[in-house]
Amino acid sequence: MNLNKLLPLLMIIAMFLWASSFVSAKVLILYINEHELVTYRYLITTLTMAPIIWVFKIPFKISLKNLFFAVISAVCLVSYTKLFFLGTGASTANFGGTLITTLMPIIVYVLLVFSGKKRPLKKDWMALLLGVIGVSVMLKVWQFNYDEIFNSATVLLLWAALSFALLSIVTSYSSDINPLSFSFYIYLISTVLNSAIYFEIVNGSILDMDKIFWFNMALMSVGSTTFATTIYFVGMQKLGAKATVYTFLVPFFVMLLGTLFLQEFINLNTIIGAVLTITALLIINNVKFSDFKSN
Repeated sequence: MNLNKLLPLLMIIAMFLWASSFVSAKVLILYINEHELVTYRYLITTLTMAPIIWVFKIPFKISLKNLFFAVISAVCLVSYTKLFFLGTGASTANFGGTLITTLMPIIVYVLLVFSGKKRPLKKDWMALLLGVIGVSVMLKVWQFNYDEIFNSATVLLLWAALSFALLSIVTSYSSDINPLSFSFYIYLISTVLNSAIYFEIVNGSILDMDKIFWFNMALMSVGSTTFATTIYFVGMQKLGAKATVYTFLVPFFVMLLGTLFLQEFINLNTIIGAVLTITALLIINNVKFSDFKSN
């Protein structure tokens, strides 16, 4: 079986692994803090991504311009990882994963509109309204009092979505560099920055951790980052914009994994909100049902 035929399956697996990071976060928060997570996760990712870049003969060379954007991207990534880790730990994998993965693309689109890089059509404004309704349903805003709007879990997850949205925009400014190579530098710089400023071993050596810790750390570092990122970029090269369609599977995989492995209850409002928000994203991105069919 050649790569083109195998790619749709690999893309689905990649989205499944991306979703698994939210479940792993709920487990890893019992072992380490957010500062340790960033250093360990992206150190492992950097070390496992380097051989892939070498095998594919992708040049490691990076210009000063791209290095600058890699540094800014690394700051956004460190912020996102800590916020998503703490936010998911304070809520549920179902809620955290669904909210972040559906809200982030909407934030990106809104930021692009306000920056003048996007000129929304009437259907786009209707889609944004639908997206706002979807997120509101997930958050159950009609039940909020003033204090609940600013509860720690909600705020952390909203800031996480904003951080990842900013990361997505900043990375789009990179040019004349392979996406995998650029990602490698983001992970490397994230590791160095976090280790130099925040890192401190407070929960003992990871060498003394049990198998549950190492399974989830490997799943989050190698599975949902190294492998999934590599497959996604290959998919972008082979499938073009159609590759983004697969990302709409992530919220549903998060709900499935949270239910199976963490015994989390899937609220009806989370399902309805996710469907509304994903519908809005499909409209904004002009996705047709034919795009779900492999060539």
